[in-house]
Parts: sequence; C-alpha cells; structure tokens
Amino acid sequence: VVLALLTTVMSAGAMFTLYTYIAPSLKMFMQASPELITFMLVLIGVGFSIGNHLGGKLADYSLEKTLIGFLALLMIMMLLFPLLAQTAAGAAIALVIWGSAAFAVVPPLQMRVMSLAHEAPGLASSVNIGAFNLGNAVGAAAGAAVLNLGWSYQAVSYSGAALSALALALVFLQMKALAPQREEQHC
Repeated sequence: VVLALLTTVMSAGAMFTLYTYIAPSLKMFMQASPELITFMLVLIGVGFSIGNHLGGKLADYSLEKTLIGFLALLMIMMLLFPLLAQTAAGAAIALVIWGSAAFAVVPPLQMRVMSLAHEAPGLASSVNIGAFNLGNAVGAAAGAAVLNLGWSYQAVSYSGAALSALALALVFLQMKALAPQREEQHC
C-alpha cells in the first residue's frame, strides 16, 4: 500500500511540477499572451477530462499496463514540452496529450491503492487523495528548487519528467513485489 501511495505522490508531483509553472513557461518558450495562456489552460482541462476517462476504461483491462503506458507518455511529453512549446500549435498539442497522460494515471492509482488495502478501502481512498495533494506540493517544490538553482523553465519540465520516471520505477517495483502473490493465486 505504501508503494502505491508513493506512486501517487510521484505521479502527482510530476504533473504539478509543470502545471504550477505553466504560465511563466509559456511566456518564456513562446512569449505567450495572457489570452493564449488562458486558452492553453482550457486545453489542459480538456486533456485532464480525456485522460480521466481513458485511464478508467483502460485500467479495467490492466492496471499495470495503463500505469506504465501513461507514466511513460507523461515523462516523454515533459521531456518534449520545451521543444514543442516554441509554437502555439505545438504547445496546444503537447498540453492536451500531457494533460491526458497526467490524469489517465489517477483512476488506476486509486484502484491499485483500494485493492491493496482491501480491508479498509475507504480509508485507503482518502489517504490516496492526501498522497495526491502531497504530490502537488512536491511538484511545486521541485519546480521552485530548479528555478532557485538558477536553471531555466526547461529544467522545470525535465524535473517533472524525473518524478514521472520515479513513479514508473515504483510501478515496476510493485509489480515485482506482487508477483509471488499472483503466482500463488494461479496455483
């Protein structure tokens, strides 16, 4: 359960590293106007809705594959974002895909935590929301730390990618830890 909660913290942290600094990032990468930034925030919201729907649907087939696929996509999009955000069209596409990936992990993470804490799923669900909020703080702090080091907004996006990679590593660690239990169930 603890590893699943840490995965929630890292994945939320990955998302909020960039999301917290999206307006200054867009200003830096393409001199975006306030109106364009507002439009980009709407597109992020569209991506969040798409991702939440896709994550829920796909998690019914495979929690692990859904988490692996969307955490990898989140990481890739955060690595590519500084390049794609040089134009409004590139930023728009990147932010819809990024938003989708960021929120597609929410349903499978919630399902994972609740299934592992089968004796207290309601409590686990509420603690997972706390883990998501802790991730918000971790992501904002990671972005602030990078900027305080004098690095660029490009590095903010890269630090979010690193948090996504940590979340992905935690998923693989959980899969390894749960493998013996799955083998017992098949016997």
